[in-house]
Amino acid sequence: MASRSYSTPALVLKRKKVGETDNIVFLLAQKYGRFVAVAKGVRKLNSSKRAFMEPGNIIKAHLIKTRSLPLLTQAKLISDTGDIRSDLARIRRLVQILEIFDKLFVEQELDYRLHKLVLGIREDIIQERTGNAIIQKKLNQLILGLGFPAADMTRYDSILDYVSEIADRPMRSFDYLQVK
Repeated sequence: MASRSYSTPALVLKRKKVGETDNIVFLLAQKYGRFVAVAKGVRKLNSSKRAFMEPGNIIKAHLIKTRSLPLLTQAKLISDTGDIRSDLARIRRLVQILEIFDKLFVEQELDYRLHKLVLGIREDIIQERTGNAIIQKKLNQLILGLGFPAADMTRYDSILDYVSEIADRPMRSFDYLQVK
């Protein structure tokens, strides 16, 4: 009999409030791709998972399969984004990158190289190791790895415009990644 519970390291992409104390959490994991889980009671003031569910954090998520969405029962923090909380420009960059990841990925296993590239881009933004040109280059590698033409080879002026066209959904974040 297959186990109903499983664990996986995952990047928190975004979250949505549901009810008074719950969140819907959008996660990106190598084994499962982009997936959605319900975090019950995570918005309670005394919840131990509350701080871990911040977008950009990497957690080890313990989940239980249910008939609909998996239930996130426990979370252990692996890497947080607390260092950038006082820098608005870095927060904007991280939010935009997370939105791009959310739009590009689907529910399927990620190639190891693409997963490593995603984590590298996140780390570059948090540590401020590289400029926009390097991040654009890595995003183009990611887009190529997913089977799409590179953004700089298209008619779009920004990576956001290109990703919104690929996903067929508008982007909401601030545009700082100009291609041309």
